[in-house]
Amino acid sequence: MLEAMASGLPVIATLHGGIPEAVHSGYDGLLVPERDTAALANALFEIAEDSVTYETFSRNAAQSVRENFEQGRSIARLEGFYRELIN
Repeated sequence: MLEAMASGLPVIATLHGGIPEAVHSGYDGLLVPERDTAALANALFEIAEDSVTYETFSRNAAQSVRENFEQGRSIARLEGFYRELIN
């Protein structure tokens, strides 16, 4: 999912586990309830039929991954937590 987002693909996924930590529904993709096929179909059509939404979500998805999951930033954030605990 993160690889798809990093390459600029908006993600449609379910509200399961850690997925909502990565996908912000309505900003860089869409989240739907698990086992809700109607919601999934609607989300697919929403992105497929609206090029502006697709392009906006695509741009936001790549930016979200760079800002929140880039390796250097993740390491710096983790080191910050350790420093805070040590102090």
